[in-house]
Amino acid sequence: MGGKSGPSNNQMVQFEMQQAQQATDKENLRQARLDQGKTAIDQLFGSDNFGDDFYNNYNQAELNYTQPQLADQYDKAKQGMTYDLARAGTLRSTAAGYAQSLLEKQNALNEAGVTAKADTDTAALRQSIASQQQAAYNQLYATEDPTVAANTAATSVGNAQLTQPNLTPLANAFQPITIGLGSALSSVYGNSVANNLTGGTTSNPLSNNVGVTSQQA
Repeated sequence: MGGKSGPSNNQMVQFEMQQAQQATDKENLRQARLDQGKTAIDQLFGSDNFGDDFYNNYNQAELNYTQPQLADQYDKAKQGMTYDLARAGTLRSTAAGYAQSLLEKQNALNEAGVTAKADTDTAALRQSIASQQQAAYNQLYATEDPTVAANTAATSVGNAQLTQPNLTPLANAFQPITIGLGSALSSVYGNSVANNLTGGTTSNPLSNNVGVTSQQA
């Protein structure tokens, strides 16, 4: 009267071992796909496409656009200052040297500002590309399809390699230097020092004005 007997303990153990092996094999295949996709993404976003040369060229492209504009503005500001000094008869005075020092200080600050902006824009590009690489990773882990992820990453890389600086004309970078030092210097150095710099008393033509008016670039 005995019916069919159930699976033996050995059969159960073998079945469980088989299930475990299948799960392991499946996970190994999944990990292999992820590794394949990550390798492809890392290669696409690696130094061959986005090395120092890429970022340096981007940085230099911005400087090549802005630095000549700044140099042109400096030349025009210097010409204007020289003309005003000559018209005031103070071209060879101490006041002229002071005015020149103000212009040179502005120029140094402007040059540093142009360089800093190019560096900031280059850093922003680096961050943008790093974000695109992370997006490619996210797609890979979501789909577990290395081919789709690699194709999407390749498109992103192609677009990123075409990125150019956002070039806009440089705004007026130099504050006007008005000739006629006396009143401007007096407020800073006092009347006696101002007179020495201008080469005379407050009746001297220079004392009408040499100073810097405030106008941000």
